[in-house]
Amino acid sequence: MNRNLDRLNFNPANIAWQAFGSYTGFSYYLLNVDVETRVIDLLFNFNANQKCFYHRHHQPSSAIVLHGEQHIWEPQEDGSERHEIRPTGHFAIAQGVETHIEGAGPDGCIVYQNIRAREDLVYSILNDDLSTRVDVSIHDFMTSYLQQAA
Repeated sequence: MNRNLDRLNFNPANIAWQAFGSYTGFSYYLLNVDVETRVIDLLFNFNANQKCFYHRHHQPSSAIVLHGEQHIWEPQEDGSERHEIRPTGHFAIAQGVETHIEGAGPDGCIVYQNIRAREDLVYSILNDDLSTRVDVSIHDFMTSYLQQAA
């Protein structure tokens, strides 16, 4: 167990991680969804050297890396990707629209994220060409939260 997680008295083995559809390599757990105040708190768990898909955040959020390294790949106008590595303890704030892929380094990664939505649309899952495949609303999060609790 990572010493930083020990100090938080946090054991990821005790969390009922949820699969994200048919995607593999990462899972999530919803801590809180409040539709009235438009606040979402959740954890992401990435397996070692795995990543998710391109997605676009539409709302302000903050995140802290609780374990491992969070890797971020952001598409650039010239077709390349900017790769950022966020170590354990790294705190980040996003003020609005952001497009990227997230993943983990060799030890996996656990990230806490807080979303403060101003509108119903929270994020979009994107195709490889960055066109929208699926939009995800705060109501979709609430449906998942209720299913997780059942």
